[in-house]
Amino acid sequence: MLYFYYNQLLLRNASILLIYFSSASFTVGQPMIAASQVKMETPTEAFFLRNENSHEEVEAWQFGARIQGGILRNFKGGIKTGSDYIGLIRLTLSLDTEQAGLWKNGQLFFTGVNAHGGLPTATLIGDFQPISRNEAPERTALFEFWYKHSFGKLSILAGQHDMNSSFGTSGSAGRSIHSAFGMYPSITPNAGYSFSIFPRTMPALYIKYAGKNITLQTAAYSGSSTNFNDDPYNLRWNLNESVFLVGEIHYNRFIQGAHQGTYKLGAFVHTGNFPDITNPTAQIKGNQGIYLIADHLLIPEDRHSSQGLKLFLQTGIGPGNQNLIDVFTSAGFTYEGLLPQRDKDVLFAGMVNSFINEELIESTGMMEKSRAIVELNYSMQLGDHFTLQPDLQYIINPNADPNLNNALLGILRFTINY
Repeated sequence: MLYFYYNQLLLRNASILLIYFSSASFTVGQPMIAASQVKMETPTEAFFLRNENSHEEVEAWQFGARIQGGILRNFKGGIKTGSDYIGLIRLTLSLDTEQAGLWKNGQLFFTGVNAHGGLPTATLIGDFQPISRNEAPERTALFEFWYKHSFGKLSILAGQHDMNSSFGTSGSAGRSIHSAFGMYPSITPNAGYSFSIFPRTMPALYIKYAGKNITLQTAAYSGSSTNFNDDPYNLRWNLNESVFLVGEIHYNRFIQGAHQGTYKLGAFVHTGNFPDITNPTAQIKGNQGIYLIADHLLIPEDRHSSQGLKLFLQTGIGPGNQNLIDVFTSAGFTYEGLLPQRDKDVLFAGMVNSFINEELIESTGMMEKSRAIVELNYSMQLGDHFTLQPDLQYIINPNADPNLNNALLGILRFTINY
């Protein structure tokens, strides 16, 4: 009975998103020419980038679908023990303007999402960051809608864009399920939806120069969004209140032609007003921070593949009384192809430590000094389209609240890609 109900739920939610994209495709001025089955990988912006080394013909229209679901159990600690489910359907549509017979070097991109299931972080754990990057209030909405034009190594993108698909990303840390590894904690708990990340994106102008060894990128995003009740489908743009500016420089290291690592330095500035965490009636103008990210292939299985042991390190600083977390560090490793004949499987282990603003600790006297997360998972590729990922998380000092015990939870996630 449960299996039947879940299939009906997926069919209903997927149908809603298909209606979204049917209408979106007509706005371009012509019907869908063809759809090819594409394996979807994060970040979403990279999903439809053309492989310059491929000689296969690229379809004008490309369609992708990802269905993810996670059964969760909080075994102990947090608010209470219990079980829940988190689900996300993501449909992606891309138009290559050259293949459509329009103009060269253009890409139009749409993403629609359907988030369904519970909110176990709020009901079971009590922490300030979601235990899964897929966790969000139930909704069906437009997520991304942008146009990008390339001028050789330089590209310019304008439209509704997911910041976390391009900034603050670590390829190895992205193998986690917990959201703290996916977007630095010195940003997300400090300002809620004032940043253009899931489940709410905002309009942006994004410029990128991608060289072989050096990449430079910067973007300006709207710094404020409307709330869920006023804009449930994520269709309204707020361009009047504030701006979020972010920039990064990347260094890509190669040894004898093989990619050995990527190292990133980033900084951000927000021009909005933020509440003073030590005095809720006061406002602080602006916010800023810096961060470092390193991904390094330590032990390659051979010089021609990405398999092997990779290390990652992340750290960030967000000073000031407008920030709950002023310092964070994250480290861990992945191993791709650990088991014989399982070249696409990935083992992940990592830890995040978020340090609470000392001014808040002193003013309240009722908070722990930090909140930490330890995560371990193993992603199993079962065929071309299906992945199973068992995951364990141990959250130390949830919400930095001394009244909450450390939480131990497990997630069994599946992913279907087309």
